[in-house]
Amino acid sequence: MRAENHSRVVDGRRQHFWTERLWHLSEGLPIVQVPIEDIAEFDQDCWFHGVAPTCRQVAEHARRIQAADLSFPVILSASGGLMDGGHRVAKAWLAGQATVAAVRFPVDPEPDRVDEDDSEAALTDPLR
Repeated sequence: MRAENHSRVVDGRRQHFWTERLWHLSEGLPIVQVPIEDIAEFDQDCWFHGVAPTCRQVAEHARRIQAADLSFPVILSASGGLMDGGHRVAKAWLAGQATVAAVRFPVDPEPDRVDEDDSEAALTDPLR
């Protein structure tokens, strides 16, 4: 399995952050309750990249939502963007929770990799 990562486009360049590194960097940050409604990515396509998913792909994400451990906080960027924890947000929402535990970077860490373009290859192949 490839390393999981969060990516986002900044100034036309795709920044990649390895999820495991985000976990380590966020250790010790204060945990707060954040309204799920304030997490913009919960209403965005963060998993399927604009391509209609197959039933199997939906089921795989359903499995990951069921397995999500709500004892770990989601990780937010300095601006409040979701960097890790989409499946935990979905699980909390399905359970009827209005908030989810979160940590927020005061300043975003440096990305692990930056692609000079926002191509689909940059999005789908984090090890490229």
